[in-house]
Amino acid sequence: MLRVMRQWIAGAGIAAVVLSVGGGLRADEPKTYEVVVRKDSYKFDPASIVLEVGDTVKWVNADVRRHLMASVPGTGPGDQLEIFCPDFYPDKTCEHTFKTPGRYPYFCFIHRQMVGEVIVLER
Repeated sequence: MLRVMRQWIAGAGIAAVVLSVGGGLRADEPKTYEVVVRKDSYKFDPASIVLEVGDTVKWVNADVRRHLMASVPGTGPGDQLEIFCPDFYPDKTCEHTFKTPGRYPYFCFIHRQMVGEVIVLER
């Protein structure tokens, strides 16, 4: 819908005004999304996130415990783990930029009830 609005606005000759009000971030530019592990929650928030190729997910550990997070083996474009955060200690972050569309389920090896999924769409 944002792309349609941008085209309509550009047709009206006021695209520059809208881009400057929006902080200069265009709809087709890569974005960063946060997923947080809150204290004593034993879950990723949000548990599921939808983004586009080129976007980044930044996981934030706001818990007092260490977590060891990885994608489910065999998911993603290759044989290797798409997401792997072995040093996800309290107050630390882990980031990953997604380059291929698909579904990327992930979990914490230590606390297996902690599961999440990143869904990546074409840009």
